[in-house]
Amino acid sequence: MAEITSLTTLAKTSATANDYLLIANSSTKAAKKFPMQSLFPVFNTISTDAEDIWVSITNKNQLNFKGIKSGDTGLLTVATTSNNIVLTALEAGIDLSVCNNATSGFITGTDFTGTVTGQCPVIKGGTGLAAITKGSVLYASAANVIAASAAIASHGQLLIGNGATGVPVVTTLTAGSNMTVTNGAGTITLAASLSSLAANLDTGAYNIDLNTNYISNDGSDRGLYIHTAGKVVINDSGSTLTSGNITGQLNLQGTTSTALTIGNSGAYQSSYSILTTPSASGTVGAALQIKAAASGGGDMAGGALNLYAGAATGAGAGGNAALIAGDAESGNAGSALLRTYTTGGTLTTALTADRSQDVTVNAGSLVITGAGEGIVHTNSGIVTQATNHATGVTLNTTSGVITLAAVALAATTNAEFVFTNSTLQIDSVVLLTMQDENTTNNAQLACSIHTIANGSCKISVVNPHSSGASSATASKIHFLIINNS
Repeated sequence: MAEITSLTTLAKTSATANDYLLIANSSTKAAKKFPMQSLFPVFNTISTDAEDIWVSITNKNQLNFKGIKSGDTGLLTVATTSNNIVLTALEAGIDLSVCNNATSGFITGTDFTGTVTGQCPVIKGGTGLAAITKGSVLYASAANVIAASAAIASHGQLLIGNGATGVPVVTTLTAGSNMTVTNGAGTITLAASLSSLAANLDTGAYNIDLNTNYISNDGSDRGLYIHTAGKVVINDSGSTLTSGNITGQLNLQGTTSTALTIGNSGAYQSSYSILTTPSASGTVGAALQIKAAASGGGDMAGGALNLYAGAATGAGAGGNAALIAGDAESGNAGSALLRTYTTGGTLTTALTADRSQDVTVNAGSLVITGAGEGIVHTNSGIVTQATNHATGVTLNTTSGVITLAAVALAATTNAEFVFTNSTLQIDSVVLLTMQDENTTNNAQLACSIHTIANGSCKISVVNPHSSGASSATASKIHFLIINNS
């Protein structure tokens, strides 16, 4: 074996895969070879998307590493301390203008031009004020800059606009008519005291709740009162109002004798009406009742109901009192009824004036007392008989006078004539009286009726004297017809 001193030197840079080192195992005495290139290091970066911290290997075993330095020493410094590489970020050197604001949003678009020193002006988002007094409020001044108002230091003060200057002022509210203002610490209390109105009160679409009070001329408990269920009371006495004495929708109460007056002399109308509302189609009309008060008990009389027409002055005529029944378009017109209660309390029609203007006594009797004229029949008629006592006459009235022909009637003689009258009915009651005008003694004429039919009857005239004829003087027959229907 050659001595090591005689061997050729192998440079490390010339080592190949064929170059080995002899290795002997002291235990087994076995000899092995070791590849010389395995003694030299190999670099490998195992992370992804990262920079290598090494550069290369020189002369098989010289390791070349990259240095660490700051790209911007104003933002980051690099130093070695106790075998540690120390990286230090410098916040003062950060330029937000070159930073990405999309995610964090640390800048929302405000661009302040230039550097602001001292007080920040309005144009750069500031107030322009170096200080502000406690209680002051900021506003835009006449110079179009932000200014501070006087301190709002007193109770009830507000910043109130001034249309003349355009600049608000600090002041308090001023109470007007029927209004009080009470200022407290952080409070303003407005209270209405409506003792009188300065103008008309228009509630618009809102109601007025009177609770249990009146509307009066002097504020006292009288005048217009709205009770429960919307019942209206007009009262001049201020008496206690209860549900028991408020029965109608409109109640007139008080101590005056005249409860209701319609119209006035300043707005005179020739006619006034009290009407019920016309009914809807297919519905009967509502009845209207006017009632005097019933007795409260204790054998007391009920209240009287008096209807008076107006009195006249001077030579003028008094007003008529007319009771008018309802008209009808095609049906029967109404009747005027006079009704009273019987002793047993049954409401009974005593008198009826119907659509034919017939007056019927439905119950009871027609009693005439103290009559100065008796029964007055103004539609009476007069007719004169022609030729002789047998000549017929026509007169269409329910009463009248028939003047007989001016001829004598022989003794013990009976004459008869037809009396035509459209008012006669087969069941009529005909009353006759003879007005005897003849001048012959004891030849007193008499008359009678027979053969009553619808529209006519026969009248007999007789001279009962045994021998003397009546004179030729015309006598008269008076008649009155009473019909059953």
